[in-house]
Amino acid sequence: MTTESDTQQQGGKEQGTGNDGLTSFGTRLVENLKDATGLTGAIDRLQGLTAEKLGPPPVKKQVFSLTGRIEEDPRIKIKIPGSYLKGPAGRLSEDGGVVFPYTPQIVVQTRANYNALSPTHSNYAFYAYQNSQMDAISIVGTFTAQNIDDARYMLGAIHALRAVTKMNFGSGENIGAPPPVCQLSGYGTYQFNNLPVVISSFFYTLNEDVDYIASDSNGNDDDITAMPSRAEFTIECLPAFSRRDQAAFNIDEFIQGNLTKDKGMV
Repeated sequence: MTTESDTQQQGGKEQGTGNDGLTSFGTRLVENLKDATGLTGAIDRLQGLTAEKLGPPPVKKQVFSLTGRIEEDPRIKIKIPGSYLKGPAGRLSEDGGVVFPYTPQIVVQTRANYNALSPTHSNYAFYAYQNSQMDAISIVGTFTAQNIDDARYMLGAIHALRAVTKMNFGSGENIGAPPPVCQLSGYGTYQFNNLPVVISSFFYTLNEDVDYIASDSNGNDDDITAMPSRAEFTIECLPAFSRRDQAAFNIDEFIQGNLTKDKGMV
């Protein structure tokens, strides 16, 4: 036997007025509106502002499972000293540095240098080992801003990376101090595990074919900055091992992975 209320509930679902139907109908309506008006960017920004009023969604870290164990967040991170995570970069203090939201492209090159010895009247050169070195690590990653919180994070990352390429010159504490040593981490124990680095180069793009979001700095309405909805970061990191760590290098320990695990050597 079907009651009148049951009929109304069934009719509501068929017409898209139930909980599930309303979500689906609303999504189709928004997509059709975008196609019909060409106001995709404006509607996306409006949705971002609505989400801002409702509060940010819960943060979900990217984790991976290894033999049934859940490991720590494996995303690529450049850890920066806390004294540099202030002002616009204060948004990064919770992460302790810049975390790449998308998988970046990383280029790592190590080499052994040899000197060519070419005796007179010989067909082949002799190569004498000179030294080994690790070249700059190049990181190319994408940052996006679909709401004000994302824009704040992008602004903080730009400000922090600009700051760590500058020395302490002029006035202030520790005058003459060079740029700080940071740490590169990500992808687990034997990939990048607190590798000490200095940032030798940082540049980013402000694309002309994307929308820009007006963002404040950590909730300060007096500091409004326009941030692109997509930007590419390119960072070059130089390994910065101390003389003490280099003097304590042991090839057997490196082969077993102990130096990568304990000192970040790669």
